[in-house]
Amino acid sequence: MVSYLAVVVVTRNAQITIPKKIREALGIAEGDRVTLRIEGNRVVVEKVTEDVWSDCTDFLPENFEKVLEKLRKDSRERFKRLGLTP
Repeated sequence: MVSYLAVVVVTRNAQITIPKKIREALGIAEGDRVTLRIEGNRVVVEKVTEDVWSDCTDFLPENFEKVLEKLRKDSRERFKRLGLTP
């Protein structure tokens, strides 16, 4: 990986601009999302990819869709009993 060092200024609104060379090296374009992570006294910027979000569901049970549907059905029935639905 190519390494770049850049000094940037923090604006009055606490914003910074990611320099063009760094955006290009990471493939960051307008509208992309990035994560910021603190490691010691450093801030690490990473481009968010779909792979990042696919890992977020590893903790869910295999039958999560069935569990979710049961929760939805239970809540609809509960709201109906309470007279909160038309």
